[in-house]
Amino acid sequence: MKYLLIAVGICLVAGAAQAQTLTGRDIAVKMDEVNTSQDGKRKATMVIERGGQKLVRKLEMSNKKYGVDERSLIRFEEPADVRDTLYLSWVYDDTQKDDDLWVYFPSENLVRRISGGGKKGSFMRSDFANEDIEQRAVDDDTHALIEESTVNDRPVYVIESTPIPIKVKDSNYAKRRLWVDAEYWLPVKIEYYDKRDRVLKVMTQGGIENINTIWTATKLIMETPRKKSRTLMQYFDVRYDVGLDDSVFEQSSLKR
Repeated sequence: MKYLLIAVGICLVAGAAQAQTLTGRDIAVKMDEVNTSQDGKRKATMVIERGGQKLVRKLEMSNKKYGVDERSLIRFEEPADVRDTLYLSWVYDDTQKDDDLWVYFPSENLVRRISGGGKKGSFMRSDFANEDIEQRAVDDDTHALIEESTVNDRPVYVIESTPIPIKVKDSNYAKRRLWVDAEYWLPVKIEYYDKRDRVLKVMTQGGIENINTIWTATKLIMETPRKKSRTLMQYFDVRYDVGLDDSVFEQSSLKR
């Protein structure tokens, strides 16, 4: 029994030591490393609730890593008026390089590049902004560990992520505050603050599942309190390492 108590004590001390040595950036890196796959696909249902009305959209998402960079494609399947609308993003780890985002509108047979302030706009009339659908590079922000807390009786780290100066002009947000699960390394809650330090939006994540050894949130809710609106994103048929061809993520493929 004595040896068991000593072992438990050592584990507790080691855990405490880890918590003390973690920085905000360390936690951001751990979040970035959760998805160990090289590519993936998933289906999603997006439900927008605003002013007593409900709008449902169905879509498919694909992503692929290119070293430290990443590309993703979103294809809308329903309803008919948005079918085959495509969002293609190329996200670069280099903070000096602007990420690329293109949208293809089949009704116009037109590809538009979204840049600068356009990324602040709404993503298909939802509570998500265009910038919210892009994967952020760790060093697009500075990260500060604020405190340790609990959410739903689970330990979390609370960090504040503030855009670096070169990224400020293209963002709606002055900062984000994230509650990061200490086991899954996924944010279970994110508050988005505007330039006046007011909470602009709140996102919660749940339905966390272990899919192919990768912890995955399958349910997201983004709320905009001042507009009394919210958008639910439910993921299903999530698959990793499916072997997607590079051509899927080429800008030249959008009109095909």
